Amino acid sequence: MIKNSHVTDTFKVLQDPIRIRIIEMLQFDRERREFLPDTSEAKGGFCPMDILTILNEEGINISNTKLSYHLKELKKNHLINLVKEGKRYFYLFNKDGLEVILSWVKNVMEE
Repeated sequence: MIKNSHVTDTFKVLQDPIRIRIIEMLQFDRERREFLPDTSEAKGGFCPMDILTILNEEGINISNTKLSYHLKELKKNHLINLVKEGKRYFYLFNKDGLEVILSWVKNVMEE
């Protein structure tokens, strides 16, 4: 049995629908970005203003402060990565961040 607080922490972070939507956005909504990164390291990344704009367009009205909190929680739990490009920051989905849950589910399903 996997005894890892990282599994429970990841599930806690994923229980918020706004965070789920941010992950989906980073993975599937790249064509909706207005601010595009210049470097290959940040390719596919979203700046916070694009994330906020898309959420607001979808009727999820949150403040910059609340968005920063959600991004911080996702980053802290390794579900997104942050790339700094000049004065701009870009967030990218980190597929490896979900690996702990996938491993746990596979382990449980094998029993």
